Amino acid sequence: MASKIAKPSIVKTVARGYAAQAAASQQSTYSLAKHDPKVTTLPSGAVVASLENNAPIARVALLFKAGSRYESSANHGAAHMLRSCAGLGTSNLSAFAITRTIQQAGGSLMAESGREHVLYAVDVIRDSLDAGLEVLSDVGTQPAFKAWELNDNLGRIKTELALRDPSTIALELLHSAAFRNTGLGNSLFVPPHHFGKITSDMLANYVSSTHLPSRMAVVGLGVDHDSLVKYAGSVGGSGEGAAGPSTYGGGEIRHETGAAVTLVAVAGPGASVGSSDSAALAVAQQLLGVGPGTKYGSNASSVLAKVVAGSGGLGMASSINVNYSDAGLFGYFVIADSASVDKVLHAVHSAIKSLKVTDADVNQGKKRVKAAVLMASESGAESLEDMGLQALLTGKYASPTAAAAAVDGVTPAAVNAALKKVLGGKLSMSVVGNTSKVPYLDQL
Repeated sequence: MASKIAKPSIVKTVARGYAAQAAASQQSTYSLAKHDPKVTTLPSGAVVASLENNAPIARVALLFKAGSRYESSANHGAAHMLRSCAGLGTSNLSAFAITRTIQQAGGSLMAESGREHVLYAVDVIRDSLDAGLEVLSDVGTQPAFKAWELNDNLGRIKTELALRDPSTIALELLHSAAFRNTGLGNSLFVPPHHFGKITSDMLANYVSSTHLPSRMAVVGLGVDHDSLVKYAGSVGGSGEGAAGPSTYGGGEIRHETGAAVTLVAVAGPGASVGSSDSAALAVAQQLLGVGPGTKYGSNASSVLAKVVAGSGGLGMASSINVNYSDAGLFGYFVIADSASVDKVLHAVHSAIKSLKVTDADVNQGKKRVKAAVLMASESGAESLEDMGLQALLTGKYASPTAAAAAVDGVTPAAVNAALKKVLGGKLSMSVVGNTSKVPYLDQL
């Protein structure tokens, strides 16, 4: 049983950022073995999406709007506990029975959570799909949260907290600074003051208020759509559940560690999923740089790489573009030697604020966006997650080809306007490391 958080990545950023526009504006031409994606919305509000790819392995996922943004001050860390406890005993199955059934079905079970979703997924050989789906619905909707199992699981959670890298911590603090005490500002992890204090009853109440058909998406690869629709109709209880509103505020948070390397994240209000600026900012992200586009490649041609090289400091930089259903963040990461982080940070910030893209720049950015989207679709797990997030957050699904084609209409004027909107307002910043030479926001 695997568990992981959902880290922002180019795959999720690009696909979620403007796939809704593609789904609304054009009919998908993407197909695998002559099959097209199918999407059905049930009377309960649940969204079912599938693609028959004729693969020997069937992949099915349940997604709920149950991420950390839906937590309250009393149950901060509940979403982290859910993803960590997935696979423990349910109302109908013991942890041993779950493991044995999945193994006999030749499959695997995993769970992850982000700020807006909790995902449970199973991969099994097609002949054993029924057994896999039975376990999936139990794990996703019937967790027992036995007190002794929660106690035994605390060691795993402590390890997950200890293994967080500085970039993860910086991104957490950036969200906290940007959205403050509203939903998207909640951490993906159990806060220290709640460690070991989230009880079985608290988790059961959280599941009962969030794991509902009206807040659910069921997606599958290599499955029959009608069968998946029937399965989705049997999953979940009833009710609407509470929303988790978020308001961008801005500010800065510094975490002093005295390390020899300092990591800084700066961002402004970005694009929400399907908004008019999402495609433009996806192109801008690629132009600024997101790391090597190919294995063992380099990122030397990106804007930020060139700026860092000429800054006089030692470090590297990458762009940030995170999209949510009603908000977003766009900016950059800088990781640099603590003695010269100020030089790198000033150079990067000035370059982004003064950036004016041309037709040639935009054309190059479009190619990179398309390549990123299409290459990501080669992974079955990534494709399933992308399909699930689109279905959950937009109620639609745009194939990789349609999503890639959505950037064709992006113009230099649109990119420049989107960047101006992001950087023209109040910014947010987080710092992890030696903070002594890091300028404050009003000094950038």
